[in-house]
Amino acid sequence: MSQSFKIGFWGSGNMASAMMRGLISKQVVKPEKIYCISEFGRGAKAFAEETGVNSLGNSYSDLIATSDILVLAFKPQQLVTQAEAVEKISNHMVLSILAGTSLAKLTTSCPNAGTLVRTMPNTPGRIGKGITAYSTDKPVGDSDKETLRAILGSLGEVLEIDEGLMDVYTAVAGSGPAYVFEFIAALAEAGVKEGLSEEMALQMAKQTVFGAAALAKQTDDHPEALRNQVTSKGGTTQAGLEAMAASNFRTMMHTTVRAAKERSIDMGKQ
Repeated sequence: MSQSFKIGFWGSGNMASAMMRGLISKQVVKPEKIYCISEFGRGAKAFAEETGVNSLGNSYSDLIATSDILVLAFKPQQLVTQAEAVEKISNHMVLSILAGTSLAKLTTSCPNAGTLVRTMPNTPGRIGKGITAYSTDKPVGDSDKETLRAILGSLGEVLEIDEGLMDVYTAVAGSGPAYVFEFIAALAEAGVKEGLSEEMALQMAKQTVFGAAALAKQTDDHPEALRNQVTSKGGTTQAGLEAMAASNFRTMMHTTVRAAKERSIDMGKQ
């Protein structure tokens, strides 16, 4: 059942678009109750024409006046350049998807807001297959929590976490889809180098990752147990896994996540 609140997106980029699409596809909010703006108005207008949501150009004042709930979805660095505009937010539930931006900083920037929520969806939310973690500046009542979980739940699974874990969550789940896409591209590229056509290699790589992820999701077995089920002693899979180990695959992944986490922390200091 669709909700009655009006929700405004202060930004219309990839993540905001994914959230709006999720809300529409899961019928959490009707398109006519979704409002968006973008820096120069063009992105918001294009998205509105495609989906039926309302574009308010680049008018933050109209967005604040129209919306019950606001989603801050501009570049994190713009929290400073748009300080005067953001300060005008009053008594709204505010969901921030600004990477690396702490609740303390949001409180300073939006001193008159109602409930402040630090969150970070990931792009699979666009098809309802994401995971979204959130933290709030103070305990929220049942009604607000229901509203919050309805919004974020339209994108997939929802997880409430301590804010201290938000940077590593961002590194693992927020940025994680990019790592998976890179793995798919690399797996397909390897297949092409070994004789497959590009089309065939991409089909194999995409379906293999999709199927493996679905299997891992549906079973209680640890991924390592599932890996072992595929691996026969002296077989092809073992040879491939040994090559991955020799290339320090897990160390590389740890380095990747740590770099993203540290960048999230650095962004919060700016």
